[in-house]
Amino acid sequence: MYGAGAFGYGSIGQTVGSFLMFFGTGVLGIPGTLMGIAIAISTVWDASTDPIVGHWSDKVKSRRFGKRHGFILFAGILVAITNILIWSINPSWPIATKFWALLILLLVIETFNTCYSTPYGALGLDLSKTYHDRTAIQNFKTAFSFLSLMVPSILMGVCLRNANSANGYISIAIVTSFLCVICALICFFGTPKTIIAQARSAEQTTIRVGIFDDFFGIIKQKNVGILIAGYAVSLSAGAFLTSLGLHVFTYTFHFSTTQIPIIMVCLIAGIIAGQPMWYWFARKTDKTNALVSAIGMLLVCMVVFSVILVFRSQITINSALLYVCVAIFFCGAATGALYSLPISMFADCIAATQAETGIDKTGKSAGFLTFCTKISNAGILFIIGLSLDIIGFRVGAHNQTMNVQNWLGWFLVAGVTVACTFAMFIYAKYSYTKKDFN
Repeated sequence: MYGAGAFGYGSIGQTVGSFLMFFGTGVLGIPGTLMGIAIAISTVWDASTDPIVGHWSDKVKSRRFGKRHGFILFAGILVAITNILIWSINPSWPIATKFWALLILLLVIETFNTCYSTPYGALGLDLSKTYHDRTAIQNFKTAFSFLSLMVPSILMGVCLRNANSANGYISIAIVTSFLCVICALICFFGTPKTIIAQARSAEQTTIRVGIFDDFFGIIKQKNVGILIAGYAVSLSAGAFLTSLGLHVFTYTFHFSTTQIPIIMVCLIAGIIAGQPMWYWFARKTDKTNALVSAIGMLLVCMVVFSVILVFRSQITINSALLYVCVAIFFCGAATGALYSLPISMFADCIAATQAETGIDKTGKSAGFLTFCTKISNAGILFIIGLSLDIIGFRVGAHNQTMNVQNWLGWFLVAGVTVACTFAMFIYAKYSYTKKDFN
């Protein structure tokens, strides 16, 4: 029931994350730099509101909605409405009008996203009480979240006869918004016991510090700063795969709108298949070892993808599709650990601190984690948008020069490789083990 919340919210989040850059440049005709600016501004705004909403949800004392559930219910509905409006922007409008309309709607949807995702993430930490439970519930959340990526991918093949068609994106938005509302209701009504428990807990706890007063105190806690830095850097690899991947598969490999969903399905299948594997690995060794191994696996996948990129012109498009699907499946298996294990480790740190102090700062701590990662992600997305203009990407064009096609592929490989390398060194410094919690 908890995982269903990630499925509905993820249907919209993955659609925006995967298609928005392409939709803005390829359909609306907005220059890549302006798209990068719009996405970066909205992401910074989203990040800035995370600690505020997390702190707010920690203080809520509603018997009917508890700490988190009211946010999930009402924000889920508002996110769905705003999502449809974003994809309804008219491509015939002047560039300035399209840019400002997109920016305003992005700010609105990111506000409602925060009101949904931050309390929802904190609810997952509230529900898990033991060392391995925290890994398991994040495995479920990650699996459901990336399973939702299959929805826009399938709809892409059904609704997008042409990737540059605006009407197809509106149809996708309507379906994903409907799923968001339904799944928010499932999560809301499917976890009734936590509502009562949280409401009673809220009555017993009074938080007197300011919203940002604890920021430096939280990141200075043992291993917390390492996790926040590592998580922000490792998710940059995911940003390159999702935001730039559609450009690479469309223009570099020339895959059709019926072939690209096959690749997306392979990515999702790898992520879901990898969750029990990394859970087992973490139980047999430890979470840090499993996480570093996953990053190493993703680096190997980038080497394989580079070989496919070099020899793509010497093989048929069907052969290229097969090789890419295999590489993407293993990329997904590795990437899934980057989303679930760090949150599980972060929950360990929060549990340790709460046991020592007796104060519930789950929502605020989760808010600061997403604040830092989204700020990092905003910078990455801006770099991606700016780089599209630098390499000569022609917005709205159905074909790109061979030079641009090559740059798109190598830019993806380089971005993922650099992010993974830095993340591996950061996570290696994490010192908590399961013995500390046993």
